[in-house]
Amino acid sequence: MRKSLIAAAVIAAGVFAWYKYGGSASGGAQLAALNYVPADTALFSAQLEPVDLPSYLSSIGMGPHYYNQASLAQLDETLAQSTDSSEKFVLALSRAYLQALATPEQISSKTGIKTQMRSLIYLVGLAPVLKVELGDEAAFWQMFDQIEQQSGLSHIAQQLDQQKYRQYKLSYEELSLDLLVAVKDGWASLVLTSDKLTPDHLPVALGLQKPEQNLGSNGYLAQITKKYQLESGSVGYVSTAELAKVLTSKDGNRLAKDVELLFGAELAVAVEPWRHSACQTDVAAIAASWPGLFGSNRFDLSSARTQVHSKLLIPTENSNTVAALEQLQGFIPAGFGQLQGQTPMLQLALGLDVSQLSSAAGKLWDGLTGTPYQCAPLQQWQQELQQNNPMPALMMAGMLAGVTGVSLQVNQLEFDAVQQVPKAVDAVLGISAGNVRQLFDGLKALQPALAAVTLPKAGESLALAEHIPELAMFGVKPLLQASDQHLLIYSGDKAAAQAKTLAAEPLTKNGLLAFSMDYQQFFQVLKGTLESTGEPVPADVAALMQTNMQVGMQVKIAPQGILLESTMQMAPPAKP
Repeated sequence: MRKSLIAAAVIAAGVFAWYKYGGSASGGAQLAALNYVPADTALFSAQLEPVDLPSYLSSIGMGPHYYNQASLAQLDETLAQSTDSSEKFVLALSRAYLQALATPEQISSKTGIKTQMRSLIYLVGLAPVLKVELGDEAAFWQMFDQIEQQSGLSHIAQQLDQQKYRQYKLSYEELSLDLLVAVKDGWASLVLTSDKLTPDHLPVALGLQKPEQNLGSNGYLAQITKKYQLESGSVGYVSTAELAKVLTSKDGNRLAKDVELLFGAELAVAVEPWRHSACQTDVAAIAASWPGLFGSNRFDLSSARTQVHSKLLIPTENSNTVAALEQLQGFIPAGFGQLQGQTPMLQLALGLDVSQLSSAAGKLWDGLTGTPYQCAPLQQWQQELQQNNPMPALMMAGMLAGVTGVSLQVNQLEFDAVQQVPKAVDAVLGISAGNVRQLFDGLKALQPALAAVTLPKAGESLALAEHIPELAMFGVKPLLQASDQHLLIYSGDKAAAQAKTLAAEPLTKNGLLAFSMDYQQFFQVLKGTLESTGEPVPADVAALMQTNMQVGMQVKIAPQGILLESTMQMAPPAKP
């Protein structure tokens, strides 16, 4: 069953891609389909503005070279060997998905999905619903007909009112689920449900009945888009308030009712203390303070490359918490995690104001342990926290007081496969602090090997291997440079220029974390390492070496809470 789980992961990735693909979002279309999305859904993600799916796939190089006949033949072999019809159904669906990705210009004729695609994912109670806009309904049903033939799993024809739909009964060990597939008003609905749930959720899940409270009419999407500065054309969220009702009630929303119906007997003892009115009040207050997870994306699509700009926010209404987190922020060098210009193979930076660590952590700790709760489980949790106070351990950070950040840029890296050490490095490591020379004197007291090292004057460099002989065994000649606020160790021409730039940067409290990677450069290093061992490069690794993709991300504290911003840049592989 392991391979079927891999196939299921592939399908999940495809579903993720369907709803994440997004064009530039300016206004955010109001879809009629939103009128069928319950306002109490705990999970929602939507592509509300259409995106040219074939163009997107072509721009990132999707084609037969990614999914060749050998990989399809391997999937066919697994499909032929399987004896379980549910497993075969998942494998056949995965094969159809891979075939469609291999020919972007034919994706609509093979799957029925509209080339200018929009989609929705949400929950009706516990049942997940995927809606995708179709351009060719006949092709959509033909795809499922072929999957039935390949898997031997036939559908059961069902009808609710005037709506016909297919029911596929899937099972794995003791788990039984129903996949419902329907088409209405140009939209395909795929619903994963169970016959143990009450049938009153089906009209809503299949788009036949509008919930009294729905996302099309309650204005919630417009509210969060404005409040959290999200892209309106591609938006999603996870609601803490709706999830909390599962814990504190049997019937607070449809999700709570479904969980009670399916798992009420097993969970009764565990959740009973949370069902008291005091817990309902306290948990609701926590959910109001931490309303959930909110995100959006924006795509810049061209024939040369595609950029995906994503935003993920964990907001809080607690201003004291935001202030304490802002106090923790440290220094992130300019451009880190932003894919500006020529991207190094790797960038990594940690911003942390160590001198503020104890103070900020103390404020956060007081917020966790000092909030007055009446809910017994929350009171017990606070008591357990108080017995494991981390504050004494944080006092040790005083030895690094003044440090505000650590950064690393790697431009080039070659390994000696025999000695298992680097033989060529172009990289720079930086430590940023309010007073670098005072910090270095403190480090010398802790590390005897540094005792003989005197920091060079600003603008000058020092050959570290001459003072620390152990470094010479690596075949790399690192240089040490220092300014008032940056201590830099580097090797290589590019790193020398980067060190000079970083040495002149003023310290600012601008983030917690930054990261970027050029996958093509990384896999070239991996290729060189593998080839130096004399072993052949595996075919799957060779395919990954053609991946022309860069990823960058930053984590910082925004006025609304914890913010993660990322960019993924993709382009077709270079033609030989």
